[in-house]
Amino acid sequence: MTGAPDFATWQMLCDLLHEEAAYLDEQRWDDWLDLFTDDAVLWAPAWDAEHQLTRDPMREVSLFYVEGKPALSDRAWRWSRGESPASQPLPRTSHLIGNVRVQELTPAQAVLAARWHTQIYRARRTWSYAGSYRHVLRLDAGRWRIAHKTIVLTNDLLDTTLDLYHV
Repeated sequence: MTGAPDFATWQMLCDLLHEEAAYLDEQRWDDWLDLFTDDAVLWAPAWDAEHQLTRDPMREVSLFYVEGKPALSDRAWRWSRGESPASQPLPRTSHLIGNVRVQELTPAQAVLAARWHTQIYRARRTWSYAGSYRHVLRLDAGRWRIAHKTIVLTNDLLDTTLDLYHV
């Protein structure tokens, strides 16, 4: 780790992860989008083997790969307008974030690792996903924002569609 955060910085970094989870659960799409840099990337690699993830989203299979805030905004617009048939009705979700660790910290960037669990309810059915996150946060206009988020899904046997709000 380049630097260890003081408590106030650590709290601010953790709060960003918790805010993102809350905004997804509350379907506050504009607030969620505001947490990202314009060039943000969200990537969920697929499992290539039992203990090996794909490494290159341009050449290998991913569960999803979304690049840039306009692409994120388009996703959120589809959810909120009912333009995503696979997301109708939108599920209710409950994201839990834990075991947050700061792996790297410079004055302009932080890298965090965390574990997550999401409980999902839709159409009288409940299921859950869990895994790990790697967030690259960048100081942007005086605020920490998400520049890159890698989502590893531990239980990748999917019995429904998977979208960003699930994980």
